[in-house]
Amino acid sequence: MELKNPPDPRRAALVHVVRYAVERRIAAGQPDYWDHATLLELAVLAKDEAAAAASLGDALANVRERWEPETTARNLRLIREARERRNERVAWAAEIEDALARRAAPPPPAG
Repeated sequence: MELKNPPDPRRAALVHVVRYAVERRIAAGQPDYWDHATLLELAVLAKDEAAAAASLGDALANVRERWEPETTARNLRLIREARERRNERVAWAAEIEDALARRAAPPPPAG
């Protein structure tokens, strides 16, 4: 919905509904990477830089596999690129992408 040009106006309402559902899941206990990554993506969609930064920390703390932050970075890149095509400022979102990409990168060789 965000990638369309123009974006679907119904997307804002869905962000609130999905955020509520994820917050309930987290409150129920045992959240995983995807719960925090979903909140991160929702914060980016809502253009809430502070919430995105907080969710980034939670997501990075719960990474189990390198492909998890890689997938989230890809999703955020698609959102950022769509916004850039609409001339929307998105520099802070690129920084979040970079943090996820660094976490997804393979460790340097030992030695």
